[in-house]
Amino acid sequence: MSIFQKIKNWAMQEYRAKKLEHFYSLCDKKSSILDVGVSNNEYNDSTNLFLKNFRLNSNQYTGLAIQSMDGIRKKYPNKKFVEYSGGIFPFAKNEFDWVFSNAVIEHVGSRENQLIFLDEMLRVGKNVFFTTPNKGFPIESHTNVFLRHWFDDSFYKWCKTNQPLWSVENLILLRVNDLNEIMEDSKAEDYKIQKNRTFGYPMTFTVVCSAGNL
Repeated sequence: MSIFQKIKNWAMQEYRAKKLEHFYSLCDKKSSILDVGVSNNEYNDSTNLFLKNFRLNSNQYTGLAIQSMDGIRKKYPNKKFVEYSGGIFPFAKNEFDWVFSNAVIEHVGSRENQLIFLDEMLRVGKNVFFTTPNKGFPIESHTNVFLRHWFDDSFYKWCKTNQPLWSVENLILLRVNDLNEIMEDSKAEDYKIQKNRTFGYPMTFTVVCSAGNL
């Protein structure tokens, strides 16, 4: 493992703990919460981070996924999980006090899909808390490449040969300007983007937002 990868892994561990503390500092203990982007494959510490570290009562949790949750339901029998095929969320407006989404928006596809995803979180939640990695950080968090992800053509060509799991269909990274543009185009009435820094450089972003009475 390179020194850059070691730095990235250390920083991610620190960030995960701070991310949860940040969310729970905002969230009332009686809040109903939708966790968007639950995975049926808990292959590392970052997968289902929120589910694994949920601090409130189980009946306050709902997980949303595009995969079968049969195995996860057996592991967490007291929590509710809902499957859908993508696009419109199967919930009513303001059904949840909070929507939490950890590093999902970069995986939903095109900028149009990212905007739909964000607006759906804003529709079903009174408040939204989501995170995404910074494209401008020197190390790409999914592939561990150094700087290559700054150049889309080169990056996706490299992925096709070296890490075919990732493509423009399921990994579109965001810089802060991209994130600001999406937020401005969204139904968010107010939002705040927090830059989570490692050695002074933003590694990830946290966005807290709401649609107000829209």
